[in-house]
Amino acid sequence: MYIAVFIVLLDMIGFAIMLPILAYYALQLGATPGMATFCMALYVVGMFFATPIWGKLSDRFGRKPILVLSLAGAICGYVLLGFATEVWMVALSRLFSGLMAGNLSVAQAYVADVTTNQDRAKAMGMLGAAFGISFILGPALGGYLAGDSFADANLQLPAMVSAGLTLSALMVVVFFLKESLPDTAKSGGASPSARQMLTWIAGRQTLCLLLAAVAVYNLAAGFVESVFPIWADATNIAHGPKDLVPVLLAAGIAMVIVQGGLIGPLSRRFGERRLMRAGAVIFGISALLVSVAGSAASVPAVAGALMGQAIGAALVLTSMQSLTSKEAEAHSRGAVMGIYNALGTLGRALGTGLTGSVFAGVGVHAPYYVGAGLMALLLLLALTLRTPQLVDPVAAEVATGNS
Repeated sequence: MYIAVFIVLLDMIGFAIMLPILAYYALQLGATPGMATFCMALYVVGMFFATPIWGKLSDRFGRKPILVLSLAGAICGYVLLGFATEVWMVALSRLFSGLMAGNLSVAQAYVADVTTNQDRAKAMGMLGAAFGISFILGPALGGYLAGDSFADANLQLPAMVSAGLTLSALMVVVFFLKESLPDTAKSGGASPSARQMLTWIAGRQTLCLLLAAVAVYNLAAGFVESVFPIWADATNIAHGPKDLVPVLLAAGIAMVIVQGGLIGPLSRRFGERRLMRAGAVIFGISALLVSVAGSAASVPAVAGALMGQAIGAALVLTSMQSLTSKEAEAHSRGAVMGIYNALGTLGRALGTGLTGSVFAGVGVHAPYYVGAGLMALLLLLALTLRTPQLVDPVAAEVATGNS
């Protein structure tokens, strides 16, 4: 499990390196704010289509070969981005990288393969901590490599560093990662069809609610996260990529503390459902506080609000991942997590694609108001969650056919 977490860490640092500068690089090439955030949204559009496919393929052929293939493709995406000279090249590179980034469901399935239900929340917390650490190191490194000014931010060097880190993750997979799915668990011809999966999901309220919840959460996250560099410039919180580093660093540290150390004891004490509800409340309130702090042009207050937002995100994400991973057996877990992540990326794509237009057309703080409102909806969904039912979709289909 620790090797898988390390692989995710390397891969996600490469992704996070680009966060402080990508939107402004698109603007530098002539894109409008709406087009810049649309380019960013293409990444999650690619994830939406690829994630269930990668997950299902990993159920059939194993986790390791799918990780190798997707990481190799991600390297190509970063190289294309590094040499982009037109907005369409940025857009194409983000779409292709998103298609390769669909391996998240494979990594989650791997962690679920090697842990028990009792330890699942802790394991998912460690996976989440890898994300948190990546969002500490990645933006800091990206801001440093990009330079002091948004106007002439250097994209090529950060992109090449991202490619190098992903190459390192690929080497770790090839030489050190052991396959977690035994031959007896590989689905082969028993892999559930789309009809089987949809029929199975439709009959399980808990899973339906979790899938709706991950879409709502990521819609909110897309609104508040991708617009942040542009919002920080407009509110005089930052004047260049390096200025974003302290506040992003504070948020990343808060997320790592929760996911890496606190989520296990908290989940045993309160349960994932209560943590999910608390996270929605914390995230929503913090989003509103970000706008208040921005109006006051207070960098420390923005950092504090972002830390609260990160804590809420850590509680929500880890709880949802743990609950969802318990909804399927090993040989269909990749497919279930693939659908889960696909709906999440669809929500993030919509939020990221719309936030630039909302920012420009409605108001500077409008994306944060939208994010807070969506957290209220997430809270309502979380309040209706019941104990999950562990029923395998292939077995259920066979039983139905024999009855």
